[in-house]
Amino acid sequence: MSARYRQKACIACANSKRRCDKQLPECQRCLDRDVECLYPEPKRRRRNPIVCDNEAEEFPTDPDALRSCLTDFEDWGAMVGAADLNFTMSDVMAPFIPALSVPASDVQAQDAALPRGDIVTTQCPWFLRDETWTMRHRNEEPACKTGIQLEPFIRAVEEMLRSWVRNGYNSFIHRRLYEHCMPTCVQDAFTTLAAYAGCTPAVKETILQIVEERLSALVRQSPPTDSRAHGILDHLGRVQALFVYEFIALFDGSVRLRATAEKHIPTLRQWVTQMWEAVKLNRGEDRPWDNPPLQWTASEFDKEYDVCSAMWRLWVLTESVRRSRLIIDTVINVYETTTKGWADCTGSVMFTSRRGLWDAESAMKWFELCRLKPPLLVDSLQPGALMSQYPAEELDDLAKLYWTFIVGADKIQCWIDRTSIATGRA
Repeated sequence: MSARYRQKACIACANSKRRCDKQLPECQRCLDRDVECLYPEPKRRRRNPIVCDNEAEEFPTDPDALRSCLTDFEDWGAMVGAADLNFTMSDVMAPFIPALSVPASDVQAQDAALPRGDIVTTQCPWFLRDETWTMRHRNEEPACKTGIQLEPFIRAVEEMLRSWVRNGYNSFIHRRLYEHCMPTCVQDAFTTLAAYAGCTPAVKETILQIVEERLSALVRQSPPTDSRAHGILDHLGRVQALFVYEFIALFDGSVRLRATAEKHIPTLRQWVTQMWEAVKLNRGEDRPWDNPPLQWTASEFDKEYDVCSAMWRLWVLTESVRRSRLIIDTVINVYETTTKGWADCTGSVMFTSRRGLWDAESAMKWFELCRLKPPLLVDSLQPGALMSQYPAEELDDLAKLYWTFIVGADKIQCWIDRTSIATGRA
């Protein structure tokens, strides 16, 4: 059997221990950095055949090639069954998933219509792709008004924050986000919020003083300098902490505290932008599943677990960034629309709306859901196309709640009722 050459990373990326997209003649990372891009000379390796799915596959015996094979996420998809990765893609997902190799109308009838790489790619998972981090603007005036219902949305966000205090998570703070490391600023914000949520009139003024002092102290802190995943968590933590203080100060009713919070709205917007840019800078640079330790004695399950867990943790982090920006931008816009009559549109945010993904208890459950059905990474301000193609029961609570204030409660209820009638549960 003839040997196949597996394209290796360029020398610059290999020396820097960074992910290389292996494009020819030059990879994107070298182009971005304006450095010479050279690839190592191909070497022929002896390979031993193994049998997979009743077909002979070539498997490398060289340790470096073996490591690449075991830790390559695209190849790992073959371990868990490529057939399970096939699912129908909707028009809603078209800008965010590579084009289908067959017409969409033919996908349901063909078990192997979608190549494995169309769903899970080595270079970039679906939630890290460039286009999903682009803030989209409608063709309207820059200072446009949001169509969101104002006061009910603020009450809904207040309930989200109270849920974080009661349950340890909510619709934009994942239950596993701070499982191993909660930044000090988030600890302070959590305890302050807990005290505020349960305070009596006798101590409320004291709690508000604590809010004001911690708010002022937080905005004086230096920004994170680490652009890797841990640095993104630091960015996210300080954004969420500042948002907690700002939300209390803006909507509690204290005129003095509100004046203080209004001065820091530009700071909150700036921090949100810095957090967003940190994710875009890190995207593809520090993915933990690229080079895990080579485990010669690890079982098949261990290898699957390592890759899947790394992928899930990064999704938890980036999806928390997406949802936090969605909520924070909207709250600020709602406040400015209420007080000034208008708000600058920052653009719509992409977020994952498939039911079950945010609430998945394990990495394997999350990945299984991603394989079985499209994750529905969608535009937050364009619910119409999604509602026309998917039943309400397939969307998670944040999507339905947020879109209730975008299109109206009556329309959302009709959407839910239509699903119930169609499934015979009316």
